[in-house]
Amino acid sequence: MHKLKFPKNFLFGAATAAHQIEGHLNNDWARWEKIPGNVSDHRTSEISADSWNKWRQDIRLLKNTSQNAYRFSIEWSRIEPTPGFFDKKVIGRYREMIDELNKNNITPMVTLFHFTLPLWVADIGGFTNRKTIDYFARFAGRMAQEFGRSVELWSVLNEPNVYINKGYFIADWCPGKKSYILGVKAFFNQISAHKQAYISMKKANPRVKVGIAMNMTAFLPAGRNIFDRILSRLARWIVNEYFIGRIRKQLDFLGINSYASYKVQAKKPILSGKIADSLYQLLIEAKRWRLPIYLTENGTPAADVDRQKFIQGNLSQLSRAIADGTDLRGYFYWSLIDNFEWSSGYTMKFGLHDINRQPRKSAKVYKKIIEENSK
Repeated sequence: MHKLKFPKNFLFGAATAAHQIEGHLNNDWARWEKIPGNVSDHRTSEISADSWNKWRQDIRLLKNTSQNAYRFSIEWSRIEPTPGFFDKKVIGRYREMIDELNKNNITPMVTLFHFTLPLWVADIGGFTNRKTIDYFARFAGRMAQEFGRSVELWSVLNEPNVYINKGYFIADWCPGKKSYILGVKAFFNQISAHKQAYISMKKANPRVKVGIAMNMTAFLPAGRNIFDRILSRLARWIVNEYFIGRIRKQLDFLGINSYASYKVQAKKPILSGKIADSLYQLLIEAKRWRLPIYLTENGTPAADVDRQKFIQGNLSQLSRAIADGTDLRGYFYWSLIDNFEWSSGYTMKFGLHDINRQPRKSAKVYKKIIEENSK
């Protein structure tokens, strides 16, 4: 493979989420997934990859594949299991993990909300209750105070658009409350929660860089007619741009999660096909925000031979986008290991490693690309 071009100190990493890998959790998702029919393979996250105890092995996986960054979430329900009680032992465990990452020259990026809530927050309505804005801001500020010296990069919310769509509009994910009214309320409260978290974190430690991990989809008109173009532009505004526009002043960087692309037409089916080079398109469009960009998630559950091609092709698109002026500073493959994939249980396998931490060939391909294209 030809040598790609990436900036000096570019972050090549992988991503995970606490609920999906840690096991033995006590939050709203852990409760919801025990209800028959909510998870397709009828399994739960109770054990998962047991990363709460095996986190050192996870760091070795990163090190063994030459990765220099790791995006992961810290579990609010572990840290603050009851209102106002911050568990020092749990904080200590996360601190030990963060220190070990830094010791191994692996840059941590920490996510504060990755779809799960403490039970005491869920029981008051979660993000449909405005009290949650204050509770979340308090939690965010405390985390910046505890870890701000060791963690510079923070993706505060993970995919608020997906959370609202799956949790309230489609309602096949926790909290599973099919209500457009509640969904819209939660959506706008998450905008406020991000803003308040930003203020709280900067007050606790001004050095932290606060961003978001926003699920973005590439849209292009299927034809040249004005109706296809208008519909395509509307889709970009709703899915990719509105939330970011509302929090733009409270962003130090933009994180993009990318999994899908569509051609759009003003007839059925409205979404009519996939787009080649969709990552490149998304990154070029994101230049408009004038922010440093990280690709905070990008992965596939396809067969590993296809995963290898996926990684090679997408990193080529990233190199091209950088050459064309995108301030892209890092790439995080989803995911480091196979895990509990929400309502799909363990049926979807995104990992560079399987759940027992055995490397797939795609992990070796990623390592080779990193080593050949790092400065």
